Amino acid sequence: MPAARQALGDMGGRGRHRPAVVAHDIWLASGLETVLPETVLICLQRSSAVDELRDRGVEVFCLSEHAAPADVAGGSSAGLLEHPATIEFCRRVGPLAIMTFKPSERFEAAVGNLPGMVIGGGRRQLTAARSFENKLNFVEIAKSAGLPTPRWEKVGVDELADYGVLAARFGPRMVVQGARGNAGQRTWMVAGPADLAHVRRREAGPAVRVAELVGGMSFTVNAIAGAGGLLDWSLPSRQVTGIPWLTPRRLGSCGNAWGEPTLEPFLEDIGSAVGRIASALGQAGFRGLFGVDFVLGAGGAVVIETNPRMVASLPLATQLELSAGLTPLLLRHLLLALGNPGESVDPSTGGPRTRPEWLQPASQVIIHRLERTPDQRAHAVSGVYRLGGDAPQFLRPGAWLTDLGGAPDEALVLVRDAGEPVSPGREFARVYMHGAEAERKAGLRELVEFLRQS
Repeated sequence: MPAARQALGDMGGRGRHRPAVVAHDIWLASGLETVLPETVLICLQRSSAVDELRDRGVEVFCLSEHAAPADVAGGSSAGLLEHPATIEFCRRVGPLAIMTFKPSERFEAAVGNLPGMVIGGGRRQLTAARSFENKLNFVEIAKSAGLPTPRWEKVGVDELADYGVLAARFGPRMVVQGARGNAGQRTWMVAGPADLAHVRRREAGPAVRVAELVGGMSFTVNAIAGAGGLLDWSLPSRQVTGIPWLTPRRLGSCGNAWGEPTLEPFLEDIGSAVGRIASALGQAGFRGLFGVDFVLGAGGAVVIETNPRMVASLPLATQLELSAGLTPLLLRHLLLALGNPGESVDPSTGGPRTRPEWLQPASQVIIHRLERTPDQRAHAVSGVYRLGGDAPQFLRPGAWLTDLGGAPDEALVLVRDAGEPVSPGREFARVYMHGAEAERKAGLRELVEFLRQS
């Protein structure tokens, strides 16, 4: 970590900066502090994990401790930094080198009123990220890069009237997506005329992406793009999607599992696809972290989309990479923005490794408020719980994966305080576990129901 501290100590003559991560919930902001303990975490809504991190010496700001939780809940990262209480805090602890999951012009303007700078910002960076993240644009980007993809096309909404015509082109089951949307938003499974009519009612944009449904395992890869292409990438994680007791969205993402053996024979092909995307991103002016979503079908791995930004799997991935003795991708993202791309990850070839390093099998599940349930939850606290038995049992405080012991029935819960509002369809808790079982873990569903109790 000396290179990071050296880069943060100079910042082009602007003096020493502290790294900072801004996110809605503390578990999204958390991760880099396990590598650089001086990292500042800034979040909107409260969790008892905030207190645990402070007890460990981590500097944490939580806006709902300074404003009414109901006023904070619908806020954005930019709005968080615009609040007078946040500005006062940042002036006290700054200057800061600030990262967030989805930078914007408004976010950059908010940072402009603080002592600090944005990591991963700038007009060219934002333009490239938005272009690649746009699902309609990505059809042509993938074609130009020679990526393996499903059969898909950009289709005008007014062309969605005849299910039979579309089924002849894409098969009887297809996926329709709007240009933007994450975690299953603006994504629909279509298997008949009624589903297609529902899409026409709900989609406000002029066009959509229609793709054949590729049956198989969804998974995601995190990587770093530089000017010359791929700098580094990490072990793929199986995506947990559409579990009805975790998310109300049929194709919504609700977790990850590292250590899935089914992916092992395909790693070189996966790395090749990630490398092609990184090259295209580099040519477009993007530098830093990005994620790629795949499906492993009968014919191999196909690319579904890319997210040129920090992604939801990153906080736990950072902890796993550090435990494996690797330089976490989040730290490389920071270094790259500070002008230090780091050493080659494969000294024998001078380029990115063709197969990622091993990571300890681990998993996370993301718990969302279901659409037709009240915004009421148990007065549960974050920490380590024992699964199974008549009810989950709180064992001890915790905030990081390393707080889990060796027992296979332990799980780390990170949950919003019961008084913090949650909108329908939004996440309010995460659960970390050893092993790649994720949603298949015995006793997990009972833990989720316990966290939902009013």
